[in-house]
Amino acid sequence: MMKVPSSLVTTDWLHQNINHPNLIIFDASMAQAGSNAIYQADIIIYGAQRFDFSKVICDLDSSLPNTMPSVHKFQDLMQNYGVNQNSCIVVYDQKGIYSCARAWWMLKSMGFDNVAVLDGGLPAWLDKSYSISNTYVASEHVGNFIAQYDSSYFIDVKDILAQINISNSLILDARSKSRFLGENSEPRSGMRSGHIPNAKSLPFTDIVKNGFMSERGFLQEEFNKRTDEQTERFIFCCGSGVTACILALGAALIGYDNLAVYDGSWSEWGASNELPVEIS
Repeated sequence: MMKVPSSLVTTDWLHQNINHPNLIIFDASMAQAGSNAIYQADIIIYGAQRFDFSKVICDLDSSLPNTMPSVHKFQDLMQNYGVNQNSCIVVYDQKGIYSCARAWWMLKSMGFDNVAVLDGGLPAWLDKSYSISNTYVASEHVGNFIAQYDSSYFIDVKDILAQINISNSLILDARSKSRFLGENSEPRSGMRSGHIPNAKSLPFTDIVKNGFMSERGFLQEEFNKRTDEQTERFIFCCGSGVTACILALGAALIGYDNLAVYDGSWSEWGASNELPVEIS
């Protein structure tokens, strides 16, 4: 059984293993945040399938974007994509490390640990002139993947309200500092400005540079700036539960556990006048 060496793999590693029978590659790119457009890929890594967490692998009945589907739906879709219990999955996106971290976290939450993010994503792959295609592949068989959902990976608004004033829980917001402070308006209409009370700002762009995850030492420094000796649990949020997963990836890479993503994120919190907001 082929295993990913860590939650982050290089383009060279993927290239060397691209023909392994257990390998599955997912393109988890997304359209512009706040848009209802369908993502259209012009260039695809050879052998990749589509992982669409905005239009397909999501709760289509929810008013919120990108929210988690039921366990049954997720399992059925993964089986249709040919995912087996012994599969090895690599996820990527067209920007580098951006939306693919969401797919990684979703798979982890469903009990699938043999999954990694492609560092540098499609741009890094193209820089190496590795094999590409203009169409996605379709699985030729139904997989035997069985989902085992761990509800601690994704939390909801009730969980956030319960954690706001607990000193050993740290809420980190992956949006830009200007959005966090309420200086810039939100990309989605009808959203208030500001942030969840007691949250701290850690823009995902602080730890992802040119599509690549920062070195472990730098990641540790960035997290150390925002934690203290009481911190035991990390909760990550953003605009719609996507870039929060980049922070989860960064935290996991330097050994933190007890991590959670607020699935509704600001799309839920910022839309409700009944929930408290801080601006500063």
